[in-house]
Amino acid sequence: MKLDVLLGGLENPQPAVRLDVVRVLGMLDETRALDALRRCYPAETDPDVRNALAWAGKRLYQAQQAGYSTIDELFRFFNIDKEIENTPDDSEQQLLDKMADSLHQDLLSMQERAHKKKVGLAIAAGLAGGVVAGASVGLTMLAGGLASGADASSTGMGGRPQIGTTRTPPTAPANTEITIWLRRFRESPAPEQREQAAIQLCELNNPKALPHLAAAFLNDDSPQVRQAAQRYGKILYWRAVYWEMEQNGTIAEEMMRRAAAMGKTIRTPKSGPAGIGGSMPLPDSAAPGTPAAGPAQGSTPEGDVDVGEILRKAKEARQARHRKQGR
Repeated sequence: MKLDVLLGGLENPQPAVRLDVVRVLGMLDETRALDALRRCYPAETDPDVRNALAWAGKRLYQAQQAGYSTIDELFRFFNIDKEIENTPDDSEQQLLDKMADSLHQDLLSMQERAHKKKVGLAIAAGLAGGVVAGASVGLTMLAGGLASGADASSTGMGGRPQIGTTRTPPTAPANTEITIWLRRFRESPAPEQREQAAIQLCELNNPKALPHLAAAFLNDDSPQVRQAAQRYGKILYWRAVYWEMEQNGTIAEEMMRRAAAMGKTIRTPKSGPAGIGGSMPLPDSAAPGTPAAGPAQGSTPEGDVDVGEILRKAKEARQARHRKQGR
């Protein structure tokens, strides 16, 4: 939900709409609306709306003096600040890039050797099958062995977020039907039931619940319900603001601004490194799925399979079988 949508509601010709908007802004402690409330108060003619403007204006002023900010709370709640804090600075990032390059080279080399071994074993199995059971069985065994090792050179080195250090992805506001839960929220006799209804309204993620939560925040007899109405109303609002900021790019701008204030640089997803929105980079010499350069031709390091030796032994076995059949 855009803030300017709420602010536009302050100019609505219907007093009931203006009252709902003022109550919502007061419940949310949306300090960015304070100037708008000040402008509206002298011209407001409806006594209920005027009283609500005075109440909300006082709350927002106190919240502003206390340093409260919707954006700060949003960054805290969705773990965005944690992600910025855990972003390495430039020198740390250079070191991480070098470590990532070295790790990729080592891993690709290891997987290339494993791939060669699987291919060698597949050839051996195919030849052995051909010797024992004929050409068709041998080819089948060879194809199966090669298929099982076809992806051995893939590194699988995509970026993996660390739990607790990456932000929660934004979710789009929903238009889910909330009538049943609104009725339970207003009419359930037990405070615990009304509190659970407030939680459910938040989970349904429909901003249309905000005026009803604000009304309960002002008027419910139970402090437990009033507290729940504000808490889950704020979360519902933060989700809508977060989604809007993600769509128009202002969330990335704010993240970069905050990172710069900490002496850090946030890399965009296009730049590729591990960190905010990125993945671990591949070394310049290797594209995804491309094996690193293996040992020189003819060398047989420990663990590699000598395919020529396998072919020689298979030929000898076939000749021995023919001699036996000739007898």
